[in-house]
Amino acid sequence: SPMLRSCALLLALLFFVAAAQGAVISTSDPNLYWSDYNWYRSSSYAQSVNPGAYFKVTFTNSSLLALQLQVPPSPPTTPYMTLRYSLDSAPYVNITLPAPGNIIKIASGLSSNSSHTFVCYILNSVFTVSRWYNGPPNSVMISGLQVEDGGKTVPNMMIKPKRMLAYWDSIGEGVRTLGVGDALVVDDSTITWAFSLAEGLDAEISVIGFGSQGYTVTGVGDVAPLFTPGNDSFSAWDKYFDAQSRLTTGKFSPPPDYIFCGHGTNDYYRGISSSVVQASVSGWLQAVRAAAPSAHIFLCVPFGGFHRIAITQAFGNYTGDARSYLLDLGAEAQEGLSSLGVPSRFADDGLHPLGPRSGQLGGILAVKATKEMMKIKMQG
Repeated sequence: SPMLRSCALLLALLFFVAAAQGAVISTSDPNLYWSDYNWYRSSSYAQSVNPGAYFKVTFTNSSLLALQLQVPPSPPTTPYMTLRYSLDSAPYVNITLPAPGNIIKIASGLSSNSSHTFVCYILNSVFTVSRWYNGPPNSVMISGLQVEDGGKTVPNMMIKPKRMLAYWDSIGEGVRTLGVGDALVVDDSTITWAFSLAEGLDAEISVIGFGSQGYTVTGVGDVAPLFTPGNDSFSAWDKYFDAQSRLTTGKFSPPPDYIFCGHGTNDYYRGISSSVVQASVSGWLQAVRAAAPSAHIFLCVPFGGFHRIAITQAFGNYTGDARSYLLDLGAEAQEGLSSLGVPSRFADDGLHPLGPRSGQLGGILAVKATKEMMKIKMQG
């Protein structure tokens, strides 16, 4: 009715007036946790292009919460990305970008005497807008969280003790975890193997997954290959996006406890030779070890088994250290995931595991990784 609509508009107006007169939790607030290796953070905003990237915060002394966005350079005018959030463990709510405005109401009427925990993920994004150059436009830029005057953050007791970094392809960003269809509908980065793996190793995870990317081939959205020997500017492993380093004075910060890499699938499907893949894998192993001297590094054969020989040989030739491991799940993982275009019980397209199977694979990876680390511990 007109009266109900007027009341709704009045409530919305009151919310935004209160928010405008309130305080802003800065993106540099020490109690605001960002998945460590996903977010480029300036003095005024945090920016990410990675489905699976997330942040979380616990706050108190405020009855309202709003998410404050900054518009990326040359933003798309059609839907290009989905955010997913939960407040106090309530069911997830999705936000499609571009949003109607730069301030997104999350909640009002909260108990200001209680603490509230907010978590927000990049759920998915389209492949047709650049994730690498000129901004990039296919990103989210968060400039703060709006609360009432007196609202403040408190230490988040739900932050896990370990840090994990995972390089993968479309299977890492959750492509087709819900079946075949529109990316903003069927891609879900939050139900993949990566989060199951992180749970198993008690770690906060940063997933760097780009559809179509490989060791030697570019990803959708103009993303550079993972590692191009002799060409750092055309290598993505150490960059948030073009020309924006992920490293601090040559190192990851904070130092990751675990690094996983499962590329090779797209190199195979785009006809890259074993020798070229092997050279890229070898170069990446040396480079990532220099950037993470103490990390446990897990070189993984793709679930579908692609370029198994090249990856295995590159690892065999690596004169690395006791904290580097080769993980090959073999036939156990390969079933139903090695023939793109041939549907199976585990993948509607024969390649990208559905959510339940993806989660299982993460659990298997966690068990295998733990066993490998235990071997080294027992030997030492």
